[in-house]
Amino acid sequence: MTDDPTDAESAWPAWPGRQGLRQAWRTLGIVAHTRPGLAVAIAVFTVAAALLPPAALYVSKLIVDGVVTAIESGAAADRNAALVWVAVESGLLAVLLAVRRILVFLKGQLHAELGFAVSDMILAKADAFSLAQIEDAEIQERIILARQFAASRPYNLVNRIFEAAQHGLTLVSILVLLAAHAPWLVALVVLGGLPVFIGNLRFSGDAYRFYTGRTPQMRERSYLESLLTQEGSARERLHFGLGPELRRRFSALFEALHGEDTRLKARQTFFGSALGLTGAAVFLGGKLWIVAVTIAGRFTLGEMTMLVGLLKQGQAGVNNLLSSFAGSYEDLLYVASLFTLLDMPVEDREAGAAAGPLPGDGLRFENVGFTYPGRARPALDNVSFHLPPGCRLGLVGANGSGKTTLVKLAAGLYMPDTGRVTLDGLDLKHWNGAALRARIGAMFQPHVNYKLTLKDNIAAGAGLAEPDPGRLDRAIERGLATDLVRDLPGGLEARLSKRFLDGLELSGGQWQRLAMARAHLNETADILILDEPTAAMDAAAEAEFMARDLGGKSLILISHRLANLRSADVILVLEKGRIAECGEHDALIAAGGVYADLFETQAEAYR
Repeated sequence: MTDDPTDAESAWPAWPGRQGLRQAWRTLGIVAHTRPGLAVAIAVFTVAAALLPPAALYVSKLIVDGVVTAIESGAAADRNAALVWVAVESGLLAVLLAVRRILVFLKGQLHAELGFAVSDMILAKADAFSLAQIEDAEIQERIILARQFAASRPYNLVNRIFEAAQHGLTLVSILVLLAAHAPWLVALVVLGGLPVFIGNLRFSGDAYRFYTGRTPQMRERSYLESLLTQEGSARERLHFGLGPELRRRFSALFEALHGEDTRLKARQTFFGSALGLTGAAVFLGGKLWIVAVTIAGRFTLGEMTMLVGLLKQGQAGVNNLLSSFAGSYEDLLYVASLFTLLDMPVEDREAGAAAGPLPGDGLRFENVGFTYPGRARPALDNVSFHLPPGCRLGLVGANGSGKTTLVKLAAGLYMPDTGRVTLDGLDLKHWNGAALRARIGAMFQPHVNYKLTLKDNIAAGAGLAEPDPGRLDRAIERGLATDLVRDLPGGLEARLSKRFLDGLELSGGQWQRLAMARAHLNETADILILDEPTAAMDAAAEAEFMARDLGGKSLILISHRLANLRSADVILVLEKGRIAECGEHDALIAAGGVYADLFETQAEAYR
């Protein structure tokens, strides 16, 4: 996705061109949409900040010449005129100080609000991705890179655009004044600013390639840090003594990244200093000429003062203007990555039908095949079965046999590569997303333990909407979580996680009960998908769950404990993505095949 950072030393960055201008315009469009009034205010104060410094320099010329005239003439009028110009200059400088402070405040507001707006766009895009897209490594890289600089790079680009406008207006004003007194100084001002601009442009491309090229290492470093600090990994880390080696790897990554960073910044410092000295030499030469010709009588003292100030500010204006362009180049590279992410196509999951043409037909897999990207062997291969209303379907198979993939396809999270999955006669890809979710309740493996309140952990089954109390109580009861809610301090409002001061940690079985309650919260669902729902439960809770009446719902149940499947209407045995056996429990035992061997192996452990 990114260039190798080691290529940065020999590669010269390509200017973004028209595409860069479009991306800059799109970024300004986000600002206009987010806070148009704030953007206008910043523009107005930017113009004021641009024009006030040259005006103050011109007034300083009038002050010096007025003082010289007053000394030579001794007239009170000349003395008063000089004092008036001092007052004017003081007023201009006071206004300039106020304008700059106001700009800092307004830009601070824009920084926060633009950062939030961009972050919200990234999160909305991530939420719109399909499961297959969100699991794609390249898309994950783009999301991480976009989130990492969401609050800084778009704002930096917009700020540089305002700064470029400010420096440009200031520079034009300065060049007009220079041209009126010494036109050749205009060329000197421009030439004096080029060396620094060339250096900034060169290293902007280097920095972008370096910092984006090390994203995978930064992800690994963040992961190692989480293993050392988060409670989920603490038990194994302490028991197995993983801490020293994790810290060693963390340190090694830091040393490698810091070493590369130091070398890049050292090159920037060396060449930047050399180019800066070149620009300073140009300014010094111009200043010497101004002083020399003033001594020769060509300029007044006021003109000399003004020209020296204009030369200094002009060269700074050129440096600032060109630096804004160079910095914008680096920001545009990041913004381009952001818009690449935002422009990725997504499926419209809320379009489509809310019902199928064959009500009551249930769920069907018709010659379904699915292969994960980068894998040679299909996860599912030519799988067909029918789940009519009220049917209990058990799924059996070794790890990697395709059970969880089948569940994701049944829930519409994946679309098959071959064949089709239908609900009531309609292909799942043609269903409205909300309507499909309303028909299917699910408990996935592994399920998510939300570091929120206990009620939120259950309400997640309905999009975190505030659930009806009666519906919530029924979901808790069906998930075998009634005692858990009653016994926890705070009940439904208990915060679940030790990372909060008042938080509580649950056992694996308790988390699993909440996940089951979450699956049962969707009372409109007529299909229930449960992936290892009792894996962390004790035997009594498991037996109670299996004896529950599902109220006519269809059930897809994955369980490694085959005794749980004895009541299933049909059992599918998967091997390497294919259906190896199919039938009800007694028939499969009588057949003496794979299922019978697995059941006998488990039963032997209890004899």
